[in-house]
Amino acid sequence: MTESATGGRHRNTAFMVRESAANYRRAIQSNLMQVSIRGRNNKRVVLPDDREVVEFVNCSYLGLDLHPSVIAASKGVDPQWGANFCCARSRFSIEPQRQLEEELSELYGGRVVTFPSTSAAHISIMPLLASGILFDEVSPPKVTFIFDQFAHSSMQFLKPVLATEATVTTVPHNSLDALRIEVEQAKRRGEVPVYVADGIYSMGGLCPVAELMALAVELDFYLYIDDAHGLTIFGDRGEGLVLSQVAGTPERLILTFSLSKGFGAYGGGLLVANERMERLVRSYGQIYSFSAAQTFQAVNACRAVVRLHHDDVLPELRRDLRARVALFDELMGDPRPFSPIRMVQIGNEEEAISAGERLLDEGYFVSVVFFPIVRRNVAQLRLCIAANHSVEDIVGIVDALGAVGARPVAAEGLH
Repeated sequence: MTESATGGRHRNTAFMVRESAANYRRAIQSNLMQVSIRGRNNKRVVLPDDREVVEFVNCSYLGLDLHPSVIAASKGVDPQWGANFCCARSRFSIEPQRQLEEELSELYGGRVVTFPSTSAAHISIMPLLASGILFDEVSPPKVTFIFDQFAHSSMQFLKPVLATEATVTTVPHNSLDALRIEVEQAKRRGEVPVYVADGIYSMGGLCPVAELMALAVELDFYLYIDDAHGLTIFGDRGEGLVLSQVAGTPERLILTFSLSKGFGAYGGGLLVANERMERLVRSYGQIYSFSAAQTFQAVNACRAVVRLHHDDVLPELRRDLRARVALFDELMGDPRPFSPIRMVQIGNEEEAISAGERLLDEGYFVSVVFFPIVRRNVAQLRLCIAANHSVEDIVGIVDALGAVGARPVAAEGLH
């Protein structure tokens, strides 16, 4: 499906709000959404009505947000720097931030630019890709973005912006055949194809990294992959799902990632293969040029996590995480490729919210996912499994899911 630079409708916000408002109101009233928790003890949190429940929503998959060295580092604000230095990074950056970026560049290969969030990274680099200047500053080519149907909403949100300069298309989820067709059509138009996808999809499932990279080499196109959910939990050096399956940092790969999920600190970033692309992002990237950097506390926490990558803490935590996921899959009777995100199917929106309410009564908080996040009448429950969930937590949630009639979602998800 091609949505041209001048035509095509990329958003229908009023319709989405109108059709989902009643379900959002009920979910909020039931303490299933927009909840301000009053306390936290590892995986147990206190709701506004004083109920204590085990949560399966925190994306800190290795529990590094609770690691003593990360917490201690986040408290260490040097008086010479103050609490914050509020200045656009096109004017000043701060030395601790520069050091963090160099440490991450060394850890992952390529060149890293950090941001307050992964979404900020997308906003800074995707329009530059759309302009063509990242490929050729003198004679920028026309670009075609080929979005996977289930690419994260933080990237999908930018379609109207990208479509002002580039062609924007969408293909069915993980369909290499459809991707091949769109790439070949783009190249016949003389445009540079860029495939946009997730490493681990937020509603479950993985991208076929090895097959994608082979296809990109064969057909000569670029991959723009958000590995927000894969960083730190995959790879010998925590390089994530994507980099753990490729050699070095290929020129045709642009990677974005989160420093808040498996990494366990706060922020986001991008990885490019060369200093030329890095320079363009630092000079013309929207958030980079006009907004401040991460806070000192976040930078210090991130650097503490980098240090943890160089000792023996992370391999054990990764083993624990895989063991918890494997136990969940075994008890659900649904083995599948490893991912910390598991989806279970319910039915329509009302049934899903009712299931979430019943799980709360049983002492478990999971994300209730319904339209417009997923298609109508395929509402689901989303569980983020972490290394610091206990065996009892896993057994308990599986029993509770069985009681509400939940069943596993097909591995490719039902968006």
